[in-house]
Amino acid sequence: MNAEITSNLTNLFNINLEVIKNTSIEKMFNELINENPKSFNVNLGFLTNLFDNEEIKSFKKAKKNTELISAFENAKKMEFDEKEIIAEFKTDILNSIPELKNKIDSENKGYKNQIIFLEYDYEPCAYFCGFGKGDYPILKKPEYFEFNFQEELYAGIGKVDYSKIWRELSLINEILEDLDIYDQVCETELYQSLLNCVKFKTYLLLNKAFDEIGIKAFDGIEIEKPLMIYGNEHDCKSINIYAYE
Repeated sequence: MNAEITSNLTNLFNINLEVIKNTSIEKMFNELINENPKSFNVNLGFLTNLFDNEEIKSFKKAKKNTELISAFENAKKMEFDEKEIIAEFKTDILNSIPELKNKIDSENKGYKNQIIFLEYDYEPCAYFCGFGKGDYPILKKPEYFEFNFQEELYAGIGKVDYSKIWRELSLINEILEDLDIYDQVCETELYQSLLNCVKFKTYLLLNKAFDEIGIKAFDGIEIEKPLMIYGNEHDCKSINIYAYE
């Protein structure tokens, strides 16, 4: 199972890496400025350009922003101290497991834990959400799927810090927010590919961390094998990180 999970994550990472390696943020802004497609404006009731004159001015200013260009060029390198990050992930996971156990013990629900989501929201930190038995899939790409939400064991417990991998992306987000163009840029292929690279690299390193920790780290929690671990943004599609078979 884990060979397939690792292969899927690696493939997804590489597909998105090719997109960001072969372009620049200046080229992206030039495309937004020059193409500016027509779209139906609900308020006006007719077709108009997707971006107005002020947004076009902001794109022209942004493509010359040296801080933004530098942050993107650093981000696309995808260079990290992987050993250090894996070690820190292991520490975060091991520190979180007693919290999961204490939550289960205090509720005394009697379910077996077979699925864990590492879920993040606005900040680059993930929290554990655990549920009961089910037939859980190995996914080739992030998807929604049915899980046994009725048997909730814990939610929003513990913490795994992603910030070292997400640092450059977080800086890009801050600059785009300051320029008031985050909403326009975040839907572009380039931004989505960069975001995906960061996510899948995070999950690949988490995969190694869970592998090194081993299933015995979960002693004291009633486990149903295979224990499936997924990653996702809150209320968004999930992808496998690891499976304890």
